[in-house]
Amino acid sequence: MNQIIRDYFDGVEATLINSPIVISYNIIRQEIALSDGKLRVKAVLIDGGTLELFEYVSESDKHISLLKYSFHWQDANGNLKRRWDNAPHYPNLPNSPHHVHYEDNSVREIMKIPDIFFIIKEIDKALG
Repeated sequence: MNQIIRDYFDGVEATLINSPIVISYNIIRQEIALSDGKLRVKAVLIDGGTLELFEYVSESDKHISLLKYSFHWQDANGNLKRRWDNAPHYPNLPNSPHHVHYEDNSVREIMKIPDIFFIIKEIDKALG
């Protein structure tokens, strides 16, 4: 088990625990190997919506790299609010494969790779 990845995942969990927009969460999957790890969580938000997050990370020289990710935010009725991911299905966008899907079905590039800490801040801003 990689302690740096363990500490990173513990930080994700602490963020979920301390976030004013997260009512509850469930860790669906957590795997930590020698140099990589996977985390899948489903959280219930204060407005009744949900956030499903998946991160596949690697560690090298005490640095965490986000290899694959998906952060799916939906409202209480199950409608998409936003989904950030790096699936390679929009190769023509700048900074591909990183992009975000919006509720109006538009897809835009992401110039900075998001992590769960950024996503929680974005949802917090949106929920006011």
